Amino acid sequence: MLNNTKLGQKLPWNYKIYILGLLIFVFSSFPSLVSKYYQPYFFRPISLMLRIISGKIGIAIGEWIYLIICIVLIIKFIIWISRNYAHFFIPSFWSFQIIKIFNLIVKLYVLFELIWGLNYQKSNPATDFNMMVSNSYTESQMDSLSLVLIQDLNNSRLKLADTDIKNLSFNTILNETRAAYDSIDLTYPFLHYRRASLKKAVFPSWGDYLGYTAFYQPLTGEAIVRADLPMLTLPFTVSHEIAHQLGYASETEANFIAFVVGVESKNPLFNYSTQLQLFTYAQQAQLNSIAKRGDYLQFEKVIARNKKLMNPKVLADRKQIRDFFMRKQVVQIPGSAALYNQFLLWNKQTKGIESYDDVLLWALAFQNKKNP
Repeated sequence: MLNNTKLGQKLPWNYKIYILGLLIFVFSSFPSLVSKYYQPYFFRPISLMLRIISGKIGIAIGEWIYLIICIVLIIKFIIWISRNYAHFFIPSFWSFQIIKIFNLIVKLYVLFELIWGLNYQKSNPATDFNMMVSNSYTESQMDSLSLVLIQDLNNSRLKLADTDIKNLSFNTILNETRAAYDSIDLTYPFLHYRRASLKKAVFPSWGDYLGYTAFYQPLTGEAIVRADLPMLTLPFTVSHEIAHQLGYASETEANFIAFVVGVESKNPLFNYSTQLQLFTYAQQAQLNSIAKRGDYLQFEKVIARNKKLMNPKVLADRKQIRDFFMRKQVVQIPGSAALYNQFLLWNKQTKGIESYDDVLLWALAFQNKKNP
């Protein structure tokens, strides 16, 4: 229990950690320096080392680490209350505790930035791909992109036998995703991926409550993916998580890397998975634009036209995926999406959760480069 002597001690300001936190904050304001020094000389070697270690373990230890951290924090909080409740009305006690909490927050900030967070501040990969990315898209562009994607979806689906889709397994898709990255780095060496650490989620139901399909665990270097997802979504999802392992922290950039891997792949399954995801973004972007001006007749016409143009098997695949996520939305904890949105905003992702569909801008830029 805290005694009066401790309450009278000098306040525990930790100036060393404050200075380190300030230096990291200043450094993060220079994306070119983050790209030139932090990512190649700090993050990638550490991430590789973590993947080497965690890749030798058959289960997703990252989930267990989070679970243990939560349990320890709850126990420590209960112990803290039991030991200190008698001092709750002493002002000097709270001065001491607030500074200790502040010190902890700064330490967590430093740790997070060093092992992962600075990746949010690096330069975007447009330079690596030698392309210019626009800041906005038009409704007309989304309409044209949707029509192109419908044709691509129909063509890709014809190459996939129903029996092959039914026989897909989680591990097969993980292996094929690694193979897709092995192929892509021949064209884009900066996407070279070594020492895979791709894990099946031990607690997939957590994703139902928190609203995620997969995540990167920076403490272990693992990409942890839910195996209960519709199989046709997995190639894109796993490619997205590998992009995070390579240091593409922004959801837009990770989506774009997954898009490139998908469209450049010679595997029709990866083409199809990517086209399904991109079409969802493109159609929704167009429909949002129509809804904003209140033209609900046009809204219905676009949906009806797109359905009419789609192969019935594509429609059935999209319905299966949509139904899966609709069922999961029912149990999602209220506020979890808002919390994640705030996390993205804190990391300078100005559109928050909406940044996911910014991949459309990158996809248009990539297509313009390929077909000038």
